[in-house]
Amino acid sequence: MAADSLKTLHTALIDARNGYQEAGKDAETPALAALFAAMIVLKERDHTELHDALTRMGEKTDESGSFMSAVHETVIRVRSAVTGLGTNALSSFVSGEEQIINQYDDALKDCAGDPAITATLRRQRERLLVKIAEMKQLAT
Repeated sequence: MAADSLKTLHTALIDARNGYQEAGKDAETPALAALFAAMIVLKERDHTELHDALTRMGEKTDESGSFMSAVHETVIRVRSAVTGLGTNALSSFVSGEEQIINQYDDALKDCAGDPAITATLRRQRERLLVKIAEMKQLAT
């Protein structure tokens, strides 16, 4: 069902935003701090758009994120304490974002009959691909 894949993506965006908020506290370089701040803005904007779409569909959304949000935040705190949160950590963020790309793909398949939602999903997916490329560039 289309709403299920949108809800899954909605939750993933909340989880990711929460992770970037935690990461932003310990970013080791100004460039990394700026990237994390930009990702927070992106996740919040995309979350809001999906939230509005789900509301129009008559769906209720959970704004608390998932259990994985707490897991990601803990992993980020531990990594920051042990090895620091520098560009060496970006591969983990890239991996997480690539999983979100897969969730976009699932939602696009499930929502293929709704041109407005698919346009939103495609636009968000493309913006995320740009950010993933920026992360990969910063990591090199």
